[in-house]
Amino acid sequence: MATRDLVYFQSIPWCSYLLNDPEYVITPTSSREPKENTEDALFGETLKTDQTISACLSLYKRPKALGELIEEVKTLFTVGSGVNGYPHVCHGGIVATMIDEVMGILLAVNKNREEAARDSRRPAERMATVTAELTVKYLKPLKTPQTVCVTARFARVEGRKLWIKGTIIDESGTALACAQSIFVQKQREKL
Repeated sequence: MATRDLVYFQSIPWCSYLLNDPEYVITPTSSREPKENTEDALFGETLKTDQTISACLSLYKRPKALGELIEEVKTLFTVGSGVNGYPHVCHGGIVATMIDEVMGILLAVNKNREEAARDSRRPAERMATVTAELTVKYLKPLKTPQTVCVTARFARVEGRKLWIKGTIIDESGTALACAQSIFVQKQREKL
């Protein structure tokens, strides 16, 4: 976890309230760290500047039981004017990208929990999950600069298809955008 981002969000009262809730667990936002193979270059390099998305921190509600699905993830983003489509308004494509990213974080935290719980003697399997469909409703302009909270929550899971809902809210709790998506798990491949 980026300590700088945690300190920054702790300085914002409404974010600090969420971060200090004992029911929530802060989790690394791995896409903020670019990989040598260029994976995560968008959020780890291109959108990781003082003018674009200067700070980012993810958390989830602690499950009651060990094997229980993490149903919801929240990610705090501080968005700057470098992502504007109109004066002082974030580009709609970036709004959709932030929602899609947090939906991916929801999938990643569950995959990480599953891998940690798996018997280490079994061969590891990798199952890529990709966005098949994303529908976004833009409710209000996302003004910049601003800190927002993006939430992703499972709506339904059937076989290899996962339906996820997402929202972006501002500090007053006003919904700026909402989305529905379908993610598809690709066929398993042995590592």
